[in-house]
Amino acid sequence: MGSSYSRRRKPSALPALFIFLVSAGSLGFAFYAQYIQKFLPCLLCLYQRVPYYSVLGLALVSLLFLRQPGISRTLIYLCGLAFAIGAGIAFYHVGVQELWWDGPEMCGGLQSGANNVADLKAQLLAQPIVRCDKIEWKLFGITMPTVNLFFSIAMAVFCLMAPSSKMMRTHN
Repeated sequence: MGSSYSRRRKPSALPALFIFLVSAGSLGFAFYAQYIQKFLPCLLCLYQRVPYYSVLGLALVSLLFLRQPGISRTLIYLCGLAFAIGAGIAFYHVGVQELWWDGPEMCGGLQSGANNVADLKAQLLAQPIVRCDKIEWKLFGITMPTVNLFFSIAMAVFCLMAPSSKMMRTHN
């Protein structure tokens, strides 16, 4: 029988592609805020980027494994886990900004291009300290970590629902 059930099926690329583009766009916005708008990130801001880097890789590998639906779906679920971890980091940062609890002792970041110890020391001394409890940007009373918290939760839910949705169902 030549029915469609006998042919190998693969899941749609749309969820993984959407997740990849959302992560790339989020990181693009963070780099825009840092390098164009000159908002220096604190340590927690930099930590909040790590799940997005992870998701970029996971979504890309998921796209490469579309012919193996189990692997592709598992990778989408792992993207959801990464976004949930990102939501946890963002929640911690919101708590630090709202003074619900103390932040980390080292609350600044340095991206060094120093060639020797003397150059590194000069950069460290000249580097502005970016406090994690300082609010750099607000829109209608909402800070960047708060936006990231809700965004990460929404993306985690999407990633946990997408593999079982019509969007991820197999097609020829």
